[in-house]
Amino acid sequence: MLQKGLIQVYTTESSHTNFAPIGLGLRAAGHKFRTLVTCFVSHELMDGCHCGARLLEPNLLIEHPVVYRQGLSGTYMGDKAHDAFEKTRQAMLTRDFDIVVLNGVHKLLEKAIVSLEDLLRLSEEKPSDVELVFSGMRLPLELIEEADLVTKMVVKQKPGGDKKEKVSEDQGAVEVITGNGKGKTTYALGKAMLSASTGISSSFLQVIKSPKQYGEVMAIKRLPNFEIRTMGQGFLKKKGKTLEKKHIQAARNAWKEWLREVYSLRYGLLVLDEINVATYYGLIHPERVEEMLFLKPPKLDLLLTGRNAHPDIVKAATTLIEMREIKHPFHQGIKARKGIEY
Repeated sequence: MLQKGLIQVYTTESSHTNFAPIGLGLRAAGHKFRTLVTCFVSHELMDGCHCGARLLEPNLLIEHPVVYRQGLSGTYMGDKAHDAFEKTRQAMLTRDFDIVVLNGVHKLLEKAIVSLEDLLRLSEEKPSDVELVFSGMRLPLELIEEADLVTKMVVKQKPGGDKKEKVSEDQGAVEVITGNGKGKTTYALGKAMLSASTGISSSFLQVIKSPKQYGEVMAIKRLPNFEIRTMGQGFLKKKGKTLEKKHIQAARNAWKEWLREVYSLRYGLLVLDEINVATYYGLIHPERVEEMLFLKPPKLDLLLTGRNAHPDIVKAATTLIEMREIKHPFHQGIKARKGIEY
């Protein structure tokens, strides 16, 4: 059980799926915490949710109780939505789960299935040792004010960046996830986990983090088609020539391994975690990253994470996702917590 549970809010103006809550559930599973994710909207990797959660039982439960009725496109199953909301509320109150996520909660408000007062009451009722996460579009200011952590996901897609368009299907997507807010790595973890659970071979290479029993590293031992390699020497504090040789050599080794994976044709999805940090500190030249993005094999999807993304790398991306910090518990003196931040 968590010693201290907070309230998190992920809000956005975009319909683009935020996979950060799923990644959070994966990380928590590695530390034997239990996460319930109730999705009130559909997304493109729902099949991966069912498969991935089954493999991570009993530490991760992902439910999609609200679907569109077959043959009745556009008919939202409001009765099931309300029942699912109440079920999620009871799971929180009884502490059946350490982390409770309501994903796509804006749909409940939009359809008047629940009210803002219902969501605020849920926040007030939250046990102190349960983490409560709200995610959705244009979430109300009143809910944001109640939260301890708030991230706004801003999505910018270039023409042809939407993989639904045939023109980009053969090229593969390049998503750059940057910004000063929380959720960059967990977004990539969530998307990679769901992709792997649909049968897409996925690899997650951590450039900066040093080898450690992070939750996600332990959790993926139960998942097929998904591997994580931690190849860094720890987070960097200084920029310039004062960087220790161990960081430089580790970044070079990680880059060589990354290139082998890119051109091996073994994977459908590759994540280079904290690569933007590595280019910002001069460990890896951004020109080399940009060149790789143009020369990568077709149909290979890439996710590049980390704050301070280089402008040239951003230009080469099909999708830019910026996680903007609105609130962060660090400013309240709350330190990183096992199963949540690592």
